[in-house]
Amino acid sequence: MKLLTFGGVLVEGATFRREKPLLLLAYLCLEGPQPRRRLASLFWPDAANSMNSLAQNLIRLRPLTGAVLEQGTRVEALIPSDTQAFRDHCRAARPADALTLYHGAFLDGLTADLNPDLEEWLLDTRETLAREARAAHLSLAGHHHARADHPAAHTHAERAYHTPGAPPCDPEDLYHLWQILGHTDHPLILTLRRDASDLGLTLPAPTPTLPTTPLIGRTAELAALSALPPGQIAWISGPPGIGKTALLSALAGHGWRVLPARSGLPLATLEPLSAHPLGSAADALNLLRDTRLKLALDDWEDMDDTTRATLTLAVRQHPGATIAITARQPPALPTHHHIPLHSLTEHDLQGHPGAHAATGGHPTLLASYLNGTPPYRTLDAHLTLLGPDHRRLFLALATQDTPNLGATRAALNLTPATLAATLDTLTREGLTTSGGRVRASTPAQQLLNTHPLDATLTHLHLARHHPMDTAWPHWLAARDLWELEDTPKCAAAAHWHADQEMKRGYPARAARTLEVAPQTDEVRVLRGWAMLKGHNPNDVLHLIADLPETPELLALWATALAHASRSDEAEVIANRIPRNATPTHAHAENVLGYVARQREDYDTARRHYRAAASLWKMYDEREWIEVAAVLAGVRSILGADPTMAFSEVLHALAEVPSAASTVYPNYVHALKQAGHLDAAEQAAQIGLHFARLYNDLSGEMSIRNSLGVFAHLSGNMRVAADEYRIALNLARECGSLRAVGMIAANLAELSGNVEEFKDVIDLLRDTDNGAHAEKIIRNIRNRVISLAIS
Repeated sequence: MKLLTFGGVLVEGATFRREKPLLLLAYLCLEGPQPRRRLASLFWPDAANSMNSLAQNLIRLRPLTGAVLEQGTRVEALIPSDTQAFRDHCRAARPADALTLYHGAFLDGLTADLNPDLEEWLLDTRETLAREARAAHLSLAGHHHARADHPAAHTHAERAYHTPGAPPCDPEDLYHLWQILGHTDHPLILTLRRDASDLGLTLPAPTPTLPTTPLIGRTAELAALSALPPGQIAWISGPPGIGKTALLSALAGHGWRVLPARSGLPLATLEPLSAHPLGSAADALNLLRDTRLKLALDDWEDMDDTTRATLTLAVRQHPGATIAITARQPPALPTHHHIPLHSLTEHDLQGHPGAHAATGGHPTLLASYLNGTPPYRTLDAHLTLLGPDHRRLFLALATQDTPNLGATRAALNLTPATLAATLDTLTREGLTTSGGRVRASTPAQQLLNTHPLDATLTHLHLARHHPMDTAWPHWLAARDLWELEDTPKCAAAAHWHADQEMKRGYPARAARTLEVAPQTDEVRVLRGWAMLKGHNPNDVLHLIADLPETPELLALWATALAHASRSDEAEVIANRIPRNATPTHAHAENVLGYVARQREDYDTARRHYRAAASLWKMYDEREWIEVAAVLAGVRSILGADPTMAFSEVLHALAEVPSAASTVYPNYVHALKQAGHLDAAEQAAQIGLHFARLYNDLSGEMSIRNSLGVFAHLSGNMRVAADEYRIALNLARECGSLRAVGMIAANLAELSGNVEEFKDVIDLLRDTDNGAHAEKIIRNIRNRVISLAIS
């Protein structure tokens, strides 16, 4: 017994025809168990005793034994219905099965008088179910259109437009129908144009569609089949949509008889070979003894059992006919030749530029590409037909550059067996590799772009299950959906990712990463280190102002104070860091060396930098290179030859090239101080390249100032002024008062503005940078002497 509601209302196998009880039964089937009072007020709001009216109609349903269950104050339908089955098929992405049930509008032709609320429910439900039926027709229309099966595509398109009970097509459905029919002379074309005009839509110019999908890239397979001698059997295997039917269609032009599989009656598939009905397997075997016959049979799995048994027997008896059989799986019977079909290669598609990148070589997507349909639409339809698990897994894999199958399984809540089976299907379909890499990456990304919320949710689930070292891109993509409990894992992933960016020499990238991460204490400290390479150190001091005091914080605090030209404060904080041979101890020695160098106490600076370099040698190669470069600069000031002092550091750059933006400014300064101006200028050009490559503002500032000095000394005042101005802007951006003073003084000297020069010197003296002011005066005096001599 089953309740049928499409196109009318009746109970299958019963003569029951009372409309109001059947309407009640349909309501219960769709809406689930209901309180009696709710049913009474909805169905009989104007009755003197609505509860009694409900009871009477439930009594009328009793001849339908087991259709309704009454439990206290609740009523439930137990009878199956076509609407339930229809929706189950729709939700499971089985549009063809769903449409076998949709014979007309929901409860069409109902004559019972309905109150406004019940009538509204009926009309809303009818429209909703009709929209689902239309969507099923559109899905199948797109599926057939992508395979160039135009008759079937046009049939479903027409049925979609005329779906019983559905409202007029909305703009998206009109565009979908136009994509399928717009290039044809189908009678519906004029109607689509009129509807679009009524809605104020502009339909795109129709794209001519190839009448059939051309056979591309199967030259070797076609040649192998064409060369088969009589009595040979070939088995062509591959998943649906890989091009098996297209290959057989090409054989039809080479003298082959192509027969599609037919299920049902025995020997139905082979029946077209005979002018008379085939009475037995022996009759079929006699036909297959003809050595002139070249027979191509499409789809082993869909043949009737008797045909499969007959072909198995024919193979053992070596028939005279040449036979080719397509199937989804490898050979189920012994054959002479096995031809597996796979996705097409870039070489196969070299005559169609852009086709492989757009489709991954998948024949189904290629057909849509050549027919003018966006491949992602065909991919969407193909995944929908495969089922919801296949679609979810494919989209999850498409969001990952290097798929992590364990994290993906956990994110999608799949069992290991389900993951393996689903991935195996996607691989056999030619959509992924066995490791989970997506083949059709371009349409996959386009499909993700058309479903942004689904993609964002997928990223969130993946982020929660990916290891820390691969999770950050997914956390970032799902930023709008973070919840409070995500903070620890999200922050840890961002911290790891930014740390790797810094180690590769990209502190600006690391700072941007950490800026959008949850601001935990650890994230803010690492963000501060990243910002020191390209931001105002005062911004760093503001960022860390309220953090709890730890050795790591003290190291960052002292370094930021030193960069902000607050040497005395930096020295105090650095001396509070424990001397325990740790990285924080190395930072302390580095800061103390920096302070001593600013005070021109180069012996003390050398001692601290040497200690810092020794410590970093144990922990971090990049940090060691940067400190060793400063140490080499100090040694040069104390009389060492710059080339010799820097030889080890420059050699080390081969392993860590990103450190060059720190090394070269020190090397240039040492060469300049030693009077090797030509070598210094050459080194400056190399250093400028690396500083710009790694966005090191501090390094570029120092190089630009040096280039300005070189131009200044050679008398090229225009170039000198340009370089000084660039350097001055970088110094302001970096927040270095000392650098601002030095470069501003150079500009003032260049322009001859004595008052401006005096203002710079006074500013430095007023901010406890008197020693630096005196150094600037000495440098200018020495340049004047050099210019006078030259």
